Amino acid sequence: MVSWSTALKKASIYVGFIIIWAIIGFVIFSIGFVVGGFNVQPGPFDVPIPIMANPLAFLVFFIIGYFIILLGMMATFFKIMAEITAEEVERRLRTSSS
Repeated sequence: MVSWSTALKKASIYVGFIIIWAIIGFVIFSIGFVVGGFNVQPGPFDVPIPIMANPLAFLVFFIIGYFIILLGMMATFFKIMAEITAEEVERRLRTSSS
């Protein structure tokens, strides 16, 4: 069985990678805000209402950013799980052959 220290180390690595993927995804999401742009249209009682100038561009960047976050998190999880499993199998093979 994997030790708690190993599990906690791998979990902290996973959290670090989640933060990195989230930053990358939110940068792309923010680019969508810039590309989408904002306009102001007059609303009721002459109160300005902000609207998205190009909502399709914003939506495309939002979806790309979301998928980068989602796929990056999943890929990191699978990579770390495979690494933990391979290390554990290797450790058990070493101890059984000795």
